[in-house]
Amino acid sequence: MDSQLPKSFIIILAVLQAIALTLLYSSIENNVWPATSPTWLVSLITFSMSFPLLMLMTVNKNNIKTSLLLILPFSLLLSLLGAYVGFQQEPQEYVSNNTLMSVFIFTSLIAGFKGLMYIQQFGSSENVSYSRLFKLSWRNFIIFGECWLFVLIFWGILNLGAALFDILDIEFFSELLRNEWFWIPTLTLAFAFASVIFRKLLNIEDNIAFLLQTLIKFLLPVLSVISLGFLATLPFTGLNKLWETGSGSLLVMWLQVLTLFFVNTVYKDDSSVRPYHMLLHRLVFISVALLPVYSVISAYGIYLRVEQHGLTVDRCWGILIWFLLACFSFSYLVGIITKRDNWLEPLSKINIVMGWVVLVSMLAVNSPLLNFQSLSTNSQIARLDADKVTIEKFDYYYFEHSLGRQGYLAMQLLKQKIETSHPEQYAIIDRMYVNNEFALTLEHTVDDFIERSVFWPSQALIPQGLIEAVFSEQHFYDRNSLKEHTYYFIGMDLNKDDELDFIVIDENNGNTTAYFWLFDMGKWRSRYMNVENPEEIRYLKSMIDNNELSLVEPEYSNLKIGDVVFKVR
Repeated sequence: MDSQLPKSFIIILAVLQAIALTLLYSSIENNVWPATSPTWLVSLITFSMSFPLLMLMTVNKNNIKTSLLLILPFSLLLSLLGAYVGFQQEPQEYVSNNTLMSVFIFTSLIAGFKGLMYIQQFGSSENVSYSRLFKLSWRNFIIFGECWLFVLIFWGILNLGAALFDILDIEFFSELLRNEWFWIPTLTLAFAFASVIFRKLLNIEDNIAFLLQTLIKFLLPVLSVISLGFLATLPFTGLNKLWETGSGSLLVMWLQVLTLFFVNTVYKDDSSVRPYHMLLHRLVFISVALLPVYSVISAYGIYLRVEQHGLTVDRCWGILIWFLLACFSFSYLVGIITKRDNWLEPLSKINIVMGWVVLVSMLAVNSPLLNFQSLSTNSQIARLDADKVTIEKFDYYYFEHSLGRQGYLAMQLLKQKIETSHPEQYAIIDRMYVNNEFALTLEHTVDDFIERSVFWPSQALIPQGLIEAVFSEQHFYDRNSLKEHTYYFIGMDLNKDDELDFIVIDENNGNTTAYFWLFDMGKWRSRYMNVENPEEIRYLKSMIDNNELSLVEPEYSNLKIGDVVFKVR
């Protein structure tokens, strides 16, 4: 096997990958192109990761050209999808869409594993068969895991050595490990080296896979008993207890996923092979035949949630996963109805076709074809337009935290519509969209601070020294963007001494805080004030503009005994 791996080609590929990843990392560190353009950055990182990794897992001396012809277009497709996902991070100063990036990485891994086994199958001279694809998928998964384990151990040893030398005041090695021109190429070459080593030990990978598959063989009957037992008791308990958990559909789909995975693991070989005694075989047979019941139950649960609250990203994922599981389950049921005891015969064809469906689905969710953030945005805005939810009860924060660029664009349109009719909701939306990572690079001035502030009765009555003192304190303790806050400077005579006292209120979408400021010993000092806001009002400006300010006498006076003061809170 060693002679079949083109080591020179693998080394050149790993070196080129190391250079590309190091340059991309340096651009992020120095905030230069392509880091300044998420569309290009995500696209280039995706290609720099996917193409070399797929080649490392596939190439040998006999299939270099074939591998290039198959892997290059697939990697370019992933890169194009990466560009679209990167575009969903725009505009950077307002949108932080890290959840979508995590989803892209996860779905790209699944698509990569599915695509890899088909590429390996097409690159060989063997006919396409499920048992062969299954064997390749297990091999790839184990080799990939072993390579990353090797890289982690290797990196841990390097850090251990650096720590030991640090004890001796030799900091050269720890500084070297922090240099991207050392650690990125080192880890990239380590992964390539590991791939060569582990691809020479396919018998070991096959033995590990056999061990895991043997364990699953014993677990499948247990899972079948649980599945049948649950369905048997369901008519007596009803579905209400399942829905009360808040995750009933998820639990049901997990049971489907495990059953399907275990069945395909155990019955991966020729359809005539019977891995169980007839009684256990019948038990599995019945549990597979009843899988569509779970699809119906989970469909009903998802429907109820969507009908009540509209689409969300999580519910879109639930619908997609339900669709894939339902396709598997009903296809198996058709096979059972038409073939009876020979239901394993069509299993191979069903799994090969469904493998393509899963692959296309994982690619589509990262494209405009199946953009869950866009679908969820349209659904929630439609509910608002149809008066299914009021403007006061609308979940603005979900748009900020979960809907990325699509949510941002929708909120800008909504903000224009409600600017005069609902000033509090307008202010909430206006404060929401701040990417704090981007905001930390901005330098605010006192003039910027004054722009975000409201003065009562007028700015002329508020000492400039107080404004500068508050700005200095806020700028020191809170480096987030001023856009997230509205500051109110209130001048009122609180103690009836015919002189203005000053309260500064800091209002944001999370909470409202207030401080009493006084000039003491040549310096402005602040005292914390308790705030009671039972209605959770998030925009005081309208009331201040209408002069809705008044003094409230305390319900209970303070008790003073000597120099000790007792206050009722």
